[in-house]
Amino acid sequence: MAKHTDQVAFFAGEVLEKTAESYPNKTALIAREGKLTFSEINEKINCLGGNLRKEGVKQGDRVGLLLPNSFAFALGYFATQRVGAVTVILDARLKGKELAGVLQDADLSLLITHQRLIPEIDEALQSFSRLALWIVEGEGEQSFDKRLSPAPGSFDPPKLHPENDALILYTSGTTGEPKGVVLNHINLAQFPRCTTEVWKTNSDSVWGCILPMSHISGPIYLNEIADKGSSMVIFDQFNPITWLEGIQKHQITIFHGVPIIFQLLLSVPNLKEYDTGSVQLAAMMGTTVPLSLMRAFKTAQPHVKVFQGYGLTETSPLITITEPQQADAKMASIGRAVPDVEVKIADERGREVPEGEAGEIITRGPHVMTGYFRRPEATAERIRDGWLYTGDIGRRDSDGYYYHLGRKDDMIITGGLNVYPAEVENMLCEHPRVQEAVVFPIPDPKRGNVIGAAVVLRPGEKIVEKELFTFLRSNLANFKVPQKVKIRDSLPRTSSGKAVRDASVLFSD
Repeated sequence: MAKHTDQVAFFAGEVLEKTAESYPNKTALIAREGKLTFSEINEKINCLGGNLRKEGVKQGDRVGLLLPNSFAFALGYFATQRVGAVTVILDARLKGKELAGVLQDADLSLLITHQRLIPEIDEALQSFSRLALWIVEGEGEQSFDKRLSPAPGSFDPPKLHPENDALILYTSGTTGEPKGVVLNHINLAQFPRCTTEVWKTNSDSVWGCILPMSHISGPIYLNEIADKGSSMVIFDQFNPITWLEGIQKHQITIFHGVPIIFQLLLSVPNLKEYDTGSVQLAAMMGTTVPLSLMRAFKTAQPHVKVFQGYGLTETSPLITITEPQQADAKMASIGRAVPDVEVKIADERGREVPEGEAGEIITRGPHVMTGYFRRPEATAERIRDGWLYTGDIGRRDSDGYYYHLGRKDDMIITGGLNVYPAEVENMLCEHPRVQEAVVFPIPDPKRGNVIGAAVVLRPGEKIVEKELFTFLRSNLANFKVPQKVKIRDSLPRTSSGKAVRDASVLFSD
C-alpha cells in the first residue's frame, strides 16, 4: 500500500511486484490449470503489460475482462492495473443484447475474453468490429496466450494517483439496467486493510474462491493475496463435493459465500467424512441470511467461526463485519462498521432513527465509490451529502451491531402496514422441515398487497401448507403471515445467486 496524505491507496500492480520480491517461490494461485508462484505471476504480467503498451493501451484506458474463474482473470487484472489502465470487470454470463449494452456503455479499448465464451458472445461482438480482442486459448493475432511472451523493449509503470479510477464493475442488482461502479485506488485499499484489522489474515491464509471472480470477489481476493503474500484456490464452478475435496487438499482457511452455497454443503450426506479442519472463518454474505442456516452450519462444522458481513459493490465492498470472536454471540448480526467507516440507520430525510428502530442503512467513508460511470444523475441519487444510501433496511442494537432486514424495494406494504420479507423468511426457516424461503408481494385490490411465500423443504421432508400457516400464526403478528404459500423443489435465482421475488414466476408451476 502507498500513503497519500491522510488516505491509503492500493496499487495492485505495484504491490504484486513487491510481494513477488518477498515471496518469489511461494504458491499464490491454485486452479484447475495448476499452480502459479508470485514470481511466475509477476513475470507473466510484465509480459502482458509490455504487450498492452505495445498495442497502444495507455494509462486511464478501459480494458474489459469477460472471463470465467481462471488464471487468465488474475493475470488480466494485475496486468491492466500495472500499466495504469482501468480494469472493467464484466460478468462472464453476459451475452446478447445485455452484453452489447454494457460494451456500448463501457467504451473499451480492449476486451480480454475466453475462447469457450465466443459462441455465446459472438453475436453481441458483431456490433463492435473495431474493439480489439485478446482471446484466452485463441489463435492468431487475437491470442492472449502469445502475449505471455515478452514484448520488444520495456515499459516503465506509470505514476498513479490515489484518486485515479482503478476499477469499474457493472452491477444491476435485482432490477434496472447495469451501471458501472467506479472505484479508485483508495477504495481498493479498504478490503485488505479490513482483513488485517478484523480477521487478522496473513501470509499463511489460504482463500477459497467459489464465487464468480467477475463480481467484486475477484479483485478483492487478488488484492488480498498480493497484500499479504497469501494463497488463493480458484474454483471455476461450485460443486459441494469438489469444494470439500479442495478444502482437504489445499488446506483452505477462509472463504465467504451466499446462503445457497452453505445449504448445498449441508446437503452432502457424508459431510463429516471430509477433513475441513483447516477452515477457520466462513462468512455468509450477499443477501439476508437465515439464522437457522447459520446455526445448522455451525452445528455441522463446530470448529469454524461462522459470521455475517455486509456491503455492496458500491462500497468496495465491506460496510460492516462481525468480528470472529463475536461470531457466536452476534450470529444474527451483519456486524459493526468496519474501520474508518460511518454507518447510520436513517429515516426518509436522512435523519438517524432511535436505536432498535428500522430505517435505511446509509454510510460514508473511504470505501464509497467515486460514482457510476458517466451517470451523474444516478450518482447524485445514490450519494447525498457524502452519504451513500444503500437501499437496504436495517436496525442497530445497543452494542453497535447492525441487523439486515431486507431491501427497501422489497418491503411489502399490506393494508398500510410495513412487512420486511427477511423477518418472515427467517421465521419460515425456523421450521424444522424448511430449508429455504422467499417472501414477496402479491397485488391485491383491497389491501394493496398481500404476502406470498415460496419454500423449499429439507431433503426427504414433506409438509402441507396448513402446517406452515399454523406455525407462522403462532410466531408472527397476523398481518405478517403470508396469504399464500407455494412449496417448490428449488427457487429461481438472479445471476448473483439471490432468490427472485416475483409472484408470477414463483407461482407459475
